[in-house]
Amino acid sequence: MISAVTILISSISLNNLCVKDLYLFIMEIGQVIGATTLRGFRFVIKKGMEKYVKRDEFVTTKEAVTGNEILGIIKEITISNELLPDEFGRDLRLDDIILIEGEYPVPTVKILGYEHGNGLELPRYGIKPGSPVRLARNETLKRILKQDEEKSALIGALSARESVPVYLSINDLVSRHCAILAMTGAGKSYTVGVLVEELLKKNGSIVIFDPHGEYKCIKTPDSTTRVFSFRGRDKICIETSSLGIGDFTNLIPDITEPQRDLLDEILVIAKKFYDKYDLEVIRGILSLIYELKENKDVNSEIIPVEYLRDMAKRVGLSTIGALMRRIDRLSRMEIFKLDGTPLNEIVARNQLTVIDLSDADERISETIIAAISRRIFEERKQYVNEGKGDAIVPTFIVIEEAHNFAPRTTEDRKILSKSILKKIAREGRKFGVGLCIVSQRPNRLDADILSQCNTQIIMKIVNPSDQEYIRQSVESVTEDIVRDLPSLYRGEAIIVGSAIKLPVSVRIRKRTTEIGGEDIDVVGAWKNAR
Repeated sequence: MISAVTILISSISLNNLCVKDLYLFIMEIGQVIGATTLRGFRFVIKKGMEKYVKRDEFVTTKEAVTGNEILGIIKEITISNELLPDEFGRDLRLDDIILIEGEYPVPTVKILGYEHGNGLELPRYGIKPGSPVRLARNETLKRILKQDEEKSALIGALSARESVPVYLSINDLVSRHCAILAMTGAGKSYTVGVLVEELLKKNGSIVIFDPHGEYKCIKTPDSTTRVFSFRGRDKICIETSSLGIGDFTNLIPDITEPQRDLLDEILVIAKKFYDKYDLEVIRGILSLIYELKENKDVNSEIIPVEYLRDMAKRVGLSTIGALMRRIDRLSRMEIFKLDGTPLNEIVARNQLTVIDLSDADERISETIIAAISRRIFEERKQYVNEGKGDAIVPTFIVIEEAHNFAPRTTEDRKILSKSILKKIAREGRKFGVGLCIVSQRPNRLDADILSQCNTQIIMKIVNPSDQEYIRQSVESVTEDIVRDLPSLYRGEAIIVGSAIKLPVSVRIRKRTTEIGGEDIDVVGAWKNAR
């Protein structure tokens, strides 16, 4: 018979802390049944407690020998019927069913461990069948998930307990890199926005490479937002002398091998005789070679003529002329200059910098990501090693659509941005350069980069190949986590890794900043069109 206290509790929300602490968490919700292991157990639910038992709910029981309180999480609920054989059982959420006479739910619990120091230890002794099972107290969960609030980011709350906040260690999130993975529409960009808000509260420096122009609307009252694009006052510029032959080859897809060899020689000469140079200098050197090829007298004040005359003997006029036209084409973009955008305008304390790539094609985007990321990394390395350089603050680099800029394989060409992103993933921790890769196509991401991201924020993913690739690439993602991914709601994520104390399902908190990149209400637009 259900007591009056139980009836009172069942009429009140589980998230009501007072009622919960006074009554619900001292009551049994079930008893352990069947064989138990050090990894899990099953239990039957006491009558009247069904509504409190759901997937991802946290429960406790006692270890047999030590009496330690063991924390576990409900991963499955099997509904059995006395009149039907077990093969007709079905896995359902209790929220979605009505129990009928003869049917009983049996939850399966994954053991997380017992409290030891600041974390959890797996038990060494078993759990006896018949042991009482209780809901874990909110205070227990808060204590286990606790982070230093001065150095942590509020990402949301437990999916099963809205009153239990979830914080991520910012030092681990930034220094050890992170990945945000989800299918389209599951809330990746929204989650990035939440992280940006939190990092700006700590005076962070964030640089987002934004292929769709989704993040330029993020503004907070106590921080600075700079948006660099290909138009307007804050136009992004890249220092020409920072580009190597690989950059130019990527920018000029139709370059021939003789043209590439000629350009490579010109870059060597330019680096030798100029501290810095732009496309005009390269064009000027080509013009001198062209004139020498036509047996004209030339006057070069900086570069000795014999250097140029030797080159002129080895190339044809058509090669020189074609390369000049390609350099002219790059000049018309007005991106590659003598001086690039100053790094201290891109990287600054308490600043979000958005590099809006929505007007750039993929090759230009790759070049800009590679050039700026390389510059941030090298300047931070110089600052840490020598105490000088323009990047004086640690920086968090966010790569949207990362599968395009750090792909797993490249069939026809080298992706220019991939090598520097791999280097940052491997070495960035030592120099305060963090990497966040964001993608809706995880199985197209470079496996080395993905495996170096020690915190994973994984939202709804239904594609089996994406799920399997994540499981194989990321050590902390287990089979039961992968199994849960298709059933996540929009705005819900499973977070695992070094920035959090234990893997949990989280409801991402509401943003305070404006949201970009939302779906268009097509029907509403049709209705209001004139």
